[in-house]
Amino acid sequence: MNTPLGFCLALHRAQASLQLKLDHELGIHHGISFNDFALLNLLAQVDDGRVSMAELVRPLGQPQSSVLRQFILLEKIGLVVREGANGDRQAVLRPAGRALVNAARETADSICTEAVASIDAAALATASAAMARLACTPALATA
Repeated sequence: MNTPLGFCLALHRAQASLQLKLDHELGIHHGISFNDFALLNLLAQVDDGRVSMAELVRPLGQPQSSVLRQFILLEKIGLVVREGANGDRQAVLRPAGRALVNAARETADSICTEAVASIDAAALATASAAMARLACTPALATA
């Protein structure tokens, strides 16, 4: 289907396949899911390893309640911690979380490299730019 809906459905199928593979491999090698990796990786990319809990919602594509549940599980195993008062809670990456995400990044990178190996570099660059633009489009804002 060469329509906007067809594109979005193809994008969903690709993401679902990739998520299943990454969940499996990251789970076996590092004990985390791909969603856990995405959260930890997001925190690792922030200069001081801290961000407000509310700022995690859009990049992770989950409601705040889901992000909080996920965060609590990672907090229980010592990878992250919440700091600050109730109105200004910050998500903070702990040293154990930084070490885990750095190791898991190698696994994820290997899987992603293999997954896109059959796509030529120019098409990959175009698709990557389109995904980045789609992620930031005002038409997808919920609040």
